Amino acid sequence: MKSSVASLALLLLVTLLVAQEDDFTVEAIFSSSDYSARKLAGVRWIPGEEAFTFLKKDQDSGEKDLWRCEAQSGQCTLFVNHTDLKIIEAAKQDKRFTLPSYIWAPDGVHILIPSKNDLFLFDSEKKTMTRLTDDPAEERDPHFSPDSKKIAYIKNDNLTVLDIASKEDKALTTEGNKDILIGRFDWVYEEEFSIRTGFQWSPDSKSIAYFRLDQSGEPCFPIVDFVPLENTVEYTKYPKAGDPNAFVKIGVVDVTNGGTTWIDRTAGPDDYFSRIKWTPDSRQLSITYLNRDQNHLELLFADPGTGKTTIVLQETVQNGWIEGVQSPRFLDDGKGFLWLSEKDGFNHIYLYDMNGNLKKQITHGEWDVRNILCVAQKQKKVYFSASKLRREENHFYTVSLRGKGLKQLSKEGGTHSINCSPSGNYYIDSFSNFYTPTRQSLYNHRGKFIKTLRKGKVKALKQHPLAHIEFLSFQTSTGDHLPAFMIKPIDFDPEKKYPVLIYTYGGPGSQIVSNRWFGSRGFWYTFFTQKGYLIFAVDGRGTANRGRAWKYTLYRRLGDVEIQDQIKGAKYLGTLPYVDAKRIGIWGWSYGGYTTVMCMLKGADFIKTGVAVAPVTDWRNYDSIYTERFMAQPEDNEDNYNRASAANYAGELKGKLLILHGSSDNNVHFANTMQLAQALEKHRKLFDLMVYPRKRHSIRGTDERVHLYEKITDYILENL
Repeated sequence: MKSSVASLALLLLVTLLVAQEDDFTVEAIFSSSDYSARKLAGVRWIPGEEAFTFLKKDQDSGEKDLWRCEAQSGQCTLFVNHTDLKIIEAAKQDKRFTLPSYIWAPDGVHILIPSKNDLFLFDSEKKTMTRLTDDPAEERDPHFSPDSKKIAYIKNDNLTVLDIASKEDKALTTEGNKDILIGRFDWVYEEEFSIRTGFQWSPDSKSIAYFRLDQSGEPCFPIVDFVPLENTVEYTKYPKAGDPNAFVKIGVVDVTNGGTTWIDRTAGPDDYFSRIKWTPDSRQLSITYLNRDQNHLELLFADPGTGKTTIVLQETVQNGWIEGVQSPRFLDDGKGFLWLSEKDGFNHIYLYDMNGNLKKQITHGEWDVRNILCVAQKQKKVYFSASKLRREENHFYTVSLRGKGLKQLSKEGGTHSINCSPSGNYYIDSFSNFYTPTRQSLYNHRGKFIKTLRKGKVKALKQHPLAHIEFLSFQTSTGDHLPAFMIKPIDFDPEKKYPVLIYTYGGPGSQIVSNRWFGSRGFWYTFFTQKGYLIFAVDGRGTANRGRAWKYTLYRRLGDVEIQDQIKGAKYLGTLPYVDAKRIGIWGWSYGGYTTVMCMLKGADFIKTGVAVAPVTDWRNYDSIYTERFMAQPEDNEDNYNRASAANYAGELKGKLLILHGSSDNNVHFANTMQLAQALEKHRKLFDLMVYPRKRHSIRGTDERVHLYEKITDYILENL
């Protein structure tokens, strides 16, 4: 009897496992909401209050309600019913930016709602909605004036201001067109300086500083739509390495009287302005300037009345680059500002007075500050993120403005993404690690827990627990210790031999070896472990959070050091007793696609199969700002550009290579794949190609994503 019961239990267990495996498909992983966690949507701190709002779907109607949460207690209540917010739209993705679905006015009462190319104003006290604009033209990128009386936006290519009381708008500029960009940016500025809004109100609401870009000298890149019977062509201004960039000026316009005062410095084809920011008293405008080689930075202060500039701070590096995408963090009292710099070899926080005199280095040590998150003037503290103790983790820290009392506020091991209140008194911590979906919790500035806002539940985890991840490092023949992770099956057997799939990126300043929630890919990698594979990743030289010297090993030599380190990762795998050294594969996207291709060509004896999505194949094809930051201009580094071109190694291909690319990719152009394809064909090297018509760099769309990952999965299972 006992034997029969045991047999029945075993049969039921096997049946359950088989049923779970049958249900665990690539299609389900990348299309079902069961594999993702819900997060708070549209979180906005309310100006002047210790409270925030967020959007939440009504269970009956599915429409969005606006909820309010008190930071001190964590109590959340319905604030505005969806019946009063009928015109609110979902947040939109625009290139690398998510556009807000609603915007609080600085008065903490009114809410601006951009909808259907018009603007609506909601009074949160009276619960009334007012339509501000009603015309075919879009009011792009709207921003309240600090006194909440006006709204500035780009309309008909020009900077425009609307008076809320009268609902009348007027254009402050007139020369904007498809080539003269007013208050907005060309493709390369947006992509590489991570900047979208090209104008900024002065704190006194009297003036607006704005960028003016003349992109007429930039080359046009054609993107062909092959789908319609009559093909069409989209032209994108896209300066490649060595090409002319936009000519940039910065102006300050008086909102009442009009008329622009131009700053006396310009950024021609060989210069950049990456940021502007007003001082708290509106008397000066700060401007971050970079030379074209991006190894010399100047922080300028400009007089908005005369346009005269003064150099307040400058940095120059040799054999490297400067990450010039920051503005000073001005103190509320107007007596100084905080600045991030790698000048001591690691990225740290410095305090300067308003004349650019160094007052204090606030953080120290052989670790990098990632970001300054908020400054609490009353507390005399600065809050920041860093990987101080463990590189694969990201934590939240505080330190006094005197550099004393450094304290880690976040506790759990993993990745903490922080959203501070404007006062710095409270923060929302979005925490995750490999096994824990993103959980959002509310804390006060001392790190005291208040409330869990979202538990980060993922339904699929109940039936499909994730595989086991190990964070490790290994030493290379050059003596470098490279951080890595390995994902193993839950029932890992060290006596077996496993094939390994390497995931790679490898670009300068990047990091993929991190303890965070991987989303759908975590389940996808678990799927592979159930099929008998190991997953491996390594961050080689040039990657982030190990200091400036580590990053600079890639300077002027992309396609060399980072590729060597990935190949060293494959060699390391081959020394492990449980790895089948003849069955090592690699895959990556974008720069990871480039790394994959180069490893398949330069490491052909160690890597059997590769899958490259949207790969760069020659850095002369890529944009000026990114490429020249690391490689200089082609005419100044021709030999290394040649050595970094995948086409020059096409004859070395031995294994199986699959390339996938969107034909309308306006980031890494499809031409990269076509050039490599021609080179491989000339050497009579067989490879596989999958094209996604009309798709950009990210290949968005549920159907296309499922297709892409099913194609990659089948290719790996068949060829590795």
